[in-house]
Amino acid sequence: MKDKKDKQKEQEVHEDIENLMEDSTLVNESDLEDGGSINESTKDQPDLTEMLEEANDRILRMAAEMENYRKRSLKEKEDAIKYSTTKFARDIVTVADDLERALDSIKDINLDNNETTKTLSEGVQLTMRSLTQILERNGIERFDPTGEKFDPTLHEAMFEVPDTEKENGIVVHLVEPGYRINERILRPARVGVSKSNK
Repeated sequence: MKDKKDKQKEQEVHEDIENLMEDSTLVNESDLEDGGSINESTKDQPDLTEMLEEANDRILRMAAEMENYRKRSLKEKEDAIKYSTTKFARDIVTVADDLERALDSIKDINLDNNETTKTLSEGVQLTMRSLTQILERNGIERFDPTGEKFDPTLHEAMFEVPDTEKENGIVVHLVEPGYRINERILRPARVGVSKSNK
C-alpha cells in the first residue's frame, strides 16, 4: 500500500517536471521562430526570463521535495525494520524475568545434597545465559538503575523507601530490570525510590 503511494507520488512529480520542461522548451522555441520580432513580442507579453526563472525555481523546489520525501521514506523504512520486533521483544523479556526469579528462588538451597536440583539449576542458568545472548544479538539490552537518580522516562516507581542516608529520588531497590531495544526504551525499570527528609 505504501509502495503504491510512493510510486504514485514520484510519478506525479516526474510528470510535473516534464510539463515544466516542455513549457520552458516551447517558450525558447517560440522566441527563436520569431527571430527579429523578439523585441516587439516581448513588449506585449510578460517577461520571458521571469517565466523561465519561475519554472526553474518550481523544478528545483520539486526536486528538493522529492529528495526530502526519499530521505524521510528511507528513515521510516529503517525504523520499521529496526523496531519491528518490539512487541515480541516486550513479551520475551518477561521470560527472562521468570528465569531470573527461578534462579533467585533456589540460590539459598544447598545444591550439593540433591543432584536433581543441581542439574535443574544448571539447566536454568544455561537457558538464562542463552536467552541473554540472543537478546543482545538482537539489540535488546538489560539495564539496572540502582544508585541512579530517578528518571520517569527510564524508570517506573513502584514504592518509596524511607532512607536518611541518601538524598530524595535515588533508585535504591530494583523490582524488575529495564530493557532497551536499539537505544529506545522497551520496558522501564520497575524500582523503589528513596524518600528522605533532606
